[in-house]
Amino acid sequence: MKIVYIANSFIPSKTANSIHVMQMCQAMALNGHQVSLITFDSPSNEENGIKDVFEYYGIQTCFELIKIKLSTFKGKMHVFALEAVKVAQRIKPDLVYTRCETPAIYLSFTQLPFVIEAHKRYVDKTFFIDKLIVRMLRASNLKRIVTISKALQNLFIEDFNIDKNKMLVLHDAATPVNNLKENVSNWHARDGALQVGYFGHLYKGRGVEMILQMAQALPQVDFHIVGGRAEDVNYWQEQMHNVNNISFYGFISPALVASYRHKCDVLLAPYQRAVWVANNGHESSKYMSPLKIFEYMASQKCIICSDMPVLREVLSEKNALLVEPDDVKLWISALTLCQDSTLRQQLGNAAFDDFSKHYTWEKRALRALEKL
Repeated sequence: MKIVYIANSFIPSKTANSIHVMQMCQAMALNGHQVSLITFDSPSNEENGIKDVFEYYGIQTCFELIKIKLSTFKGKMHVFALEAVKVAQRIKPDLVYTRCETPAIYLSFTQLPFVIEAHKRYVDKTFFIDKLIVRMLRASNLKRIVTISKALQNLFIEDFNIDKNKMLVLHDAATPVNNLKENVSNWHARDGALQVGYFGHLYKGRGVEMILQMAQALPQVDFHIVGGRAEDVNYWQEQMHNVNNISFYGFISPALVASYRHKCDVLLAPYQRAVWVANNGHESSKYMSPLKIFEYMASQKCIICSDMPVLREVLSEKNALLVEPDDVKLWISALTLCQDSTLRQQLGNAAFDDFSKHYTWEKRALRALEKL
């Protein structure tokens, strides 16, 4: 098929949604489709000095990237959405795929068949937008509604009385690990110490304060925090107060980060009971599907993760250690169990097997477009 993907993403950037979009476009292309990605042209919000966007994300140059200038005035998202739909109409695709409700609203006024992939609830907007969203979700040219978790699917059914047969749950995914670099820059590790890593942003609800407490209680363990904006890294470094067994690495490009994960024995996902998408974004703890979990599974490493209902859609006691989010004593106990290399290997292998069977990007893209 000829597919247009419309995304509200800054590319290249440090955002998880940009990684998701680029990986999905690559997966669709590798599955044999002709793909064009339409996204923002907004240099002030993009990473500087990136010569090759595809290399930055560690993916193949296998689809077209089209950028539309993002205005600075109020209503810019609607202007972008309208322009993106016009470009899609000129391309004349067999299908338009989007994870953004605003382009989907405008697509519902065309004859273009489209799929909407939801990563959040579509409620609590203005009265007029709410009505347009309801209309969009009932449009005859909407072929499928994808949600990133069963929990989010249930919320959509509750919010909009949607026919479940029109919906599909697709948890997030990751790429099989290859081309690892044994020597990564500035890796701080003591011989014989358990190497424990956290990868991702340092926003509210990500549990960085739990890692700090674990490091204080377990000085014999090396902790590595990879990711985060410079201001967030600086904030947490100031909270360390002579804790010497935590190393901060800041943001590492998506193409290189797997090599850092590979250096760890244990990977942490200490999500708290309220989890924010960016510091001023929406709260997502009830329905999230974090990229981090699938990247951890692909790394074939032992995972310690917060025990939350939505995460149990993917993880269980068979492939991870699940711990109450806010009980640091239980997290310390779980890390103590991980001194056992046999246990680490068993859990890491089980997680990797589940990843390989269900959660690669290419499998996800196949399912997203199946029978369309």
